[in-house]
Amino acid sequence: SKLMLTIPSIIIALFAPIAGIIVDKFGRLKPLYTGIILFVLGGSSGFYLHDFYAILAGRAVLGIAVALLMTSSTALIGDYLNEKGRHKFMSTQGMAVALGGIVFITAGGFLAQLHWSYPFAIYILPLLFLPLLVSSLYEPKKHIHLESEIEIEAKLWPVYLTAYFAMVLFYMLPTQLPYLIIDTLHGEPSTIGFVIATAMMFNALTSRQYAKLKVRFTYIEIYMITFIFFGTGLFIISQASSIAQLFYSTAFIGIGFGLILVNTNAWFLSKVPAHKRGKASGMLASSFFLGQFSSPLIFEPIVKIYGIQGLFLIVSGIALMISLSLFLKGKMSKH
Repeated sequence: SKLMLTIPSIIIALFAPIAGIIVDKFGRLKPLYTGIILFVLGGSSGFYLHDFYAILAGRAVLGIAVALLMTSSTALIGDYLNEKGRHKFMSTQGMAVALGGIVFITAGGFLAQLHWSYPFAIYILPLLFLPLLVSSLYEPKKHIHLESEIEIEAKLWPVYLTAYFAMVLFYMLPTQLPYLIIDTLHGEPSTIGFVIATAMMFNALTSRQYAKLKVRFTYIEIYMITFIFFGTGLFIISQASSIAQLFYSTAFIGIGFGLILVNTNAWFLSKVPAHKRGKASGMLASSFFLGQFSSPLIFEPIVKIYGIQGLFLIVSGIALMISLSLFLKGKMSKH
């Protein structure tokens, strides 16, 4: 049953680079609309199918759909908007993602109480947006190749690695925090949702301010701020002896997570040339989801030796050290 959660992430990580090539070759809109149809079919499969393996196959189709959607939509943002416009758009997008997470996770929990299959019906909702997309979106013109493949890859690998390691660090929250709340702090399962929802509220508020922050700070400086907040939040969790203390960490964690995803996407689009946006967006999506998938595998040995709060303390130190190294790098480059 755990494959229900993990299969989409694995499929996205494997298929996203292929989806990126498709987006560059066949245009942005055909893969986008194909992704939406597959998203509805694969995501909602649990609502009308009752065979476990058929639903599992539907989850794999959902992974293919998300890979197509992420690569085509990221490429479209780069095609439609200049750098300043992208920062404003991504501020709104980051807020929408966080609020959508709160609304649909809450709705899914409520529907699951009525019947186990009802949460799958949420995946049908994108059909309501198809008329708006068809009337609003247009296919961008083809772009001219100006740089060599080696030059492009050299510029983008730091972004891919940042996306991977950022997701490894940040995904420890949904994978490790439930065990801390229930096994160590003896909280209720519903508390997990409240803590994560509170963090996502701060995520939404912070994402909305990204464009204003980007006017004052560079991408690297925003990463530095991000890891300070994230490291502080993890330190609070590592020292928590009650559920109430966990809520103090949500502001720091939410702010950090709200900044890092938006900043990584904006940094990526500032570096990738127009004709490579599809393929490169696929690699970025793959980096994010490989980070998600490998996060619990990387941290499990540390949890076995030091416990969950020990893990949070260690990663808190790593996050603050990353922030310090970025600060020193910035000082050295200025000199």
